[in-house]
Amino acid sequence: MSRSSRRIWRFATIMPLLSFAVISCKTTQQSRTPVAKPPLADVPKPATQPPLPVLPDTPAKPVLPLIQQPLIDPIESLIARSQASFLRGEKSLKAGFLEKAKKDFDESLDVLLRSGVVISQDERLERHYEGLLNRIHSYELAALKAGDGFNEEKVEKAPLDEIATGEVPLTFDPKSKQMAEQTVQQTPHDLPLPINDLVLRYVDYFQKRGRKGFEIGMQRAGRYRAMISRILAEEGLPQDLIYLCQAESAFKPLAYSRAKCKGLWQFGSGTGALYGLRQNWWVDERSDPEKSTRAAARHLKDLYNQFGDWLLVMAAYNWGAGGVERAVAFTGYADYWELMKRNNLPAETKNYIPIILAMTIISKDPARYGFEVMPDPPVSMEKVPLTSALDLRLVAESLDMTLADVQELNPHVKRLTTPNDDPDFNLYVPQGMADKFLQEIAAIPEAMRVNWRKHRVEEGETLSQIAQRYRTTTSAIAQVNSLNEDARLQFGDKLIIPVTPGQGGRGPAGASGSRIRYVVQRGDTLASIARDFDVSVAQVRKWNRLSSRMKLRPGRAISIFTEQPTASVAVAQAPLRSKTGSTATVSGSEPIRVVHRVKKGDTLYTIATNYNTSINSIRDWNNLSQNGNIRIGERLTIYVHR
Repeated sequence: MSRSSRRIWRFATIMPLLSFAVISCKTTQQSRTPVAKPPLADVPKPATQPPLPVLPDTPAKPVLPLIQQPLIDPIESLIARSQASFLRGEKSLKAGFLEKAKKDFDESLDVLLRSGVVISQDERLERHYEGLLNRIHSYELAALKAGDGFNEEKVEKAPLDEIATGEVPLTFDPKSKQMAEQTVQQTPHDLPLPINDLVLRYVDYFQKRGRKGFEIGMQRAGRYRAMISRILAEEGLPQDLIYLCQAESAFKPLAYSRAKCKGLWQFGSGTGALYGLRQNWWVDERSDPEKSTRAAARHLKDLYNQFGDWLLVMAAYNWGAGGVERAVAFTGYADYWELMKRNNLPAETKNYIPIILAMTIISKDPARYGFEVMPDPPVSMEKVPLTSALDLRLVAESLDMTLADVQELNPHVKRLTTPNDDPDFNLYVPQGMADKFLQEIAAIPEAMRVNWRKHRVEEGETLSQIAQRYRTTTSAIAQVNSLNEDARLQFGDKLIIPVTPGQGGRGPAGASGSRIRYVVQRGDTLASIARDFDVSVAQVRKWNRLSSRMKLRPGRAISIFTEQPTASVAVAQAPLRSKTGSTATVSGSEPIRVVHRVKKGDTLYTIATNYNTSINSIRDWNNLSQNGNIRIGERLTIYVHR
């Protein structure tokens, strides 16, 4: 208790005649019924007012000045809010969610910059601010040194989440019952297929409202059916368990649920680790189709050994073995339908088994239910053990594949770079192409396989143009490919491209590169500008002699120095569009990197036209697939040649 608070307390305790005016706050809940007060006329008044006693150590001072002291230090509060954002960023970074980490790190700085407090005038604030800059910058450098760790894996919505929000009919078509009974009688199955009202309601649901999602699963089943069937047979399990996989993920390796389960078989983090599925910054083997299928088969076998009933096994797969075990012990019934009847199952698990049974019944004879779906061809691949980091773009260029195709074969790889020094990592390549891949990368030093690239020569391309595209030199390309610098290139030739680490639009910039004159826009902060140009806040401050007390105002011009490109291209001083309507003027004679923030109505065509470049170039610079869409607010890197 502070000294001023003690004084107030002492003063209050010696005022018994005024105690009725003191209101107390309690942590325990009290009756809210108002206490009736006697009319003022009924309150007896003392004949004389006795003098108030004064304690020797309590000076008789007015109360009001004593309670004007702030109880919370605003600087400490500001630091605490900033630190909380930073710690959230660290947590996201460790979990592999880099985009979220970057937003949290930016927010930790913006909290201070938006506060209006002059950072340099408070030692605690300045020390905290400088510490944040150093720690955030060190994380950025660590990610760069580790490879292309800035690109996060994309995930897809788990189909069970969609089915759960769908409107299941309360009744079913009588024809559905007749068709389901015929299917069960006429087609082989190795799981029990009871037919009841709830199962039939889902049979109707998948023929109507849930049809589209069900068809996607039927189509994608072709990719993994042979592999799943083989593993189920090797583990001695019913083949119809494949429909559990269809219900869980629609055969999407990147399916991710609200419950944070992932992969074909929707493993949670803990259960996945229990069955040997590794999850770290670089890989998540819950998304490895073959490894996760093997893990799921062993998990299902363990559950069957525990419960001895396949419907209870599936309930335990969804809810957890402990939950089913408790429900059986409580009711005395080791039967799924009895547990449902007695309301001893959670809502999701009540619907889970009928969903799988309905999918199984329809999939046994799709044409009977009006489905004509052509399954995808099976995925055929082989493993290549890798012990050093390698860029997936180099894999694609070596095998003449698209990056999207390489990523689809390797959904367990979370980044654009494979892990370094991991003896257990396998890269998947198309069947029969492992030898070709190893031959292609043999000419590239192991330490350079994160940075160097391969390029197939297009019609009419020159060494100078290729060097310009990859931001390297003609002499460097010529040297590693044993060419003369003025050599004519043949269409279709494949060249090794020695990209220097930190070049190619990556890494923190130094002040030795080309200068961009950037005009501050409304809503800009130092953190957002630094992020857009891949530099640090400290660098922007240094280049523009900005003290911590200076605020950015719209219309102010500041200087940004990009990294020095090595390719020589004539660039005239001209205004360049950057972000959403902001302008930047370039000084120098080099290609300039500009950040464009996608706004409503933008397309790759309009952006390419605006910057006088090609759609393919924008795709290459930003690792966009041929079918990839751009989103409002997304940042695109553009290299402008004027």
